[in-house]
Amino acid sequence: MKLNKLLMPLTLTLSSVCSFNAAAVVEDVEQSEQFGIIDSISDKQGYKYRALWKEPQDTKMAMNNPDLYAWRLFIAMNWPGNRDNCRADQDKEFGEQGYSTWQLWREVEQTFLPNAQEPKSWREACRTATDAELFDRPTDPRYTTLADEDTRLNRAAYNHVRKNKLYSRDEQERLVAEGVKSLVFPLKAKEAKANWVRIDEADKPRYHWVETESEGVTEIWGLAGLHIMTRDMPKWHWSTFEHVDNETRWPSVYPEAFRGWDEIPSSDSAACPADNLACNEVPEGLGIEGTRWENYRLRGSQIDWVDNRGKPTILPNSKIEGDFDQGSMSCMTCHALAVKGESNDGHFPIGLNPGVNEEGLPMGYVGVPSPELFLDENGEEVTYMELDFMWSLRHAQREE
Repeated sequence: MKLNKLLMPLTLTLSSVCSFNAAAVVEDVEQSEQFGIIDSISDKQGYKYRALWKEPQDTKMAMNNPDLYAWRLFIAMNWPGNRDNCRADQDKEFGEQGYSTWQLWREVEQTFLPNAQEPKSWREACRTATDAELFDRPTDPRYTTLADEDTRLNRAAYNHVRKNKLYSRDEQERLVAEGVKSLVFPLKAKEAKANWVRIDEADKPRYHWVETESEGVTEIWGLAGLHIMTRDMPKWHWSTFEHVDNETRWPSVYPEAFRGWDEIPSSDSAACPADNLACNEVPEGLGIEGTRWENYRLRGSQIDWVDNRGKPTILPNSKIEGDFDQGSMSCMTCHALAVKGESNDGHFPIGLNPGVNEEGLPMGYVGVPSPELFLDENGEEVTYMELDFMWSLRHAQREE
């Protein structure tokens, strides 16, 4: 089923996995047009029409309907991209083969260059990007998660790093010495983090895939997991997607890298009824059905440390965090520890793991970060600068 290139009816009755039940609203017509909202909002039907290819920035929707917003991000970011301008190609239909728009964003290795060289302008980088730059081929045959992450910054995030020289570790430390307590990225800033898995020719129709050739050997890589973070709110909006094969197929083949979905069920209020948020379906009416993207699932979204009953929220991706304790994974809490100290060579003045579980898997922090994490062994506050939840800034290099 093909999706109209510009407009698509959305007829979802909305509720939120984080217990936000108020209908999202748009402040005025000017803002509606700016964000591609063509028609007014219906109280019963929610967002009726949208330019689904358009990269969204919608704080109200992110707050009130985080799961539906996650799918809106997923569609816009996976719309076929135009390599001439590194944006969504409006002349293509959702589901057509080709690089997704997020793959045209700048990878961390292209942003944080040796000797803290200034990275290319967005326009130049887009114009000169090679296939090798657009697809960071995984290197570890065991699929260890940290070795094969593909992390990319959108234009707003990339330009912010470039403009403020945050690609330099020395500059970051100068900011700390000047007493800067926290960096602040623009609302339109986004980051995508992906992992891939080798697939067969027969798998192609069910995957977003990239084909590579090296020394006469052709390999097909299928997208297995995709994290999306966007700074619509001070603590960002977090969502994570996985291919349906991650549930049982890949854990049986690569048990050291794929954890499966038994430990932590999915939670998706945009696609599922309120009494079964783990239905593992895709939302109707978005044009996903009939495309390869119908094989991907929203595993959950996150907009706060805790839910309305004070229970810490968690959000794991069973591939990207495949070698971690799933029940203690919180994107928000982990990224809150992204800080830069005064002079340490690394970006880890705060310990990232409180221990291991019974299986020996590293555990993470959940809920509101404990103030004790930000104190040294003498109980004194560590001198550091918050990196606005952007762990990718740890890739900053030393100047010559």
